[in-house]
Amino acid sequence: MERHARRAQVLRHAKRIFARKGYHRTNVADIIARARIARGTFYLYFQNKKDLFEELLEQVVTELTRRIERLRVGPTEPDPVQQLRANLNRVLSYVLAERELADILLNHSTGFDRELDGKIQDFYDRIAAMIKRSLDLGIEMNLVRQSDTQVVAYCILGGIKEAIAVLSRGRQKNISALVEEILDFGLRGVARPELLDAVRASDSALSPQPSFLDRN
Repeated sequence: MERHARRAQVLRHAKRIFARKGYHRTNVADIIARARIARGTFYLYFQNKKDLFEELLEQVVTELTRRIERLRVGPTEPDPVQQLRANLNRVLSYVLAERELADILLNHSTGFDRELDGKIQDFYDRIAAMIKRSLDLGIEMNLVRQSDTQVVAYCILGGIKEAIAVLSRGRQKNISALVEEILDFGLRGVARPELLDAVRASDSALSPQPSFLDRN
């Protein structure tokens, strides 16, 4: 078997074992038995199971980066909401198709290995940074309200993690319906228009009014 294909085979089997047993309860012997390779063959491709695990994390970042396209504005470009919908569709289709990876990332037990915990946190920080860049761009394009985009990015990431944690355990097949619900929540939240109007009125009443000196 060609070297690249064999390496991909080891990663594929390791991913399934990590998802089933968890990172800490999986050892190299489990992986080589599942992949049906010799121990020496494993070490041709990876230094240890942590090295292999980091490769799986890098695969996720690469795939998500490839699926999240920069929004474009112009007379010949699709509506920004359509572009957001397409991005969400690509991301959810990938994540829900890769349930083992979702299980690994969402169920990772912290506290056993500080270095690995740091790698997992770095992974989420990189995803949050991608979301923040999208929000910053949205503000520049006058599509997103002014906000602390770093805080908002982690709020979005946390919501997505919880949603995927639940969805990955079920048999949800209607990705389009999921995309619409997430998109609607992201754009409108849960408030009815009447509540938003009341909030705006309240904000306006609380805003400092120009004094006589300001007006002259």
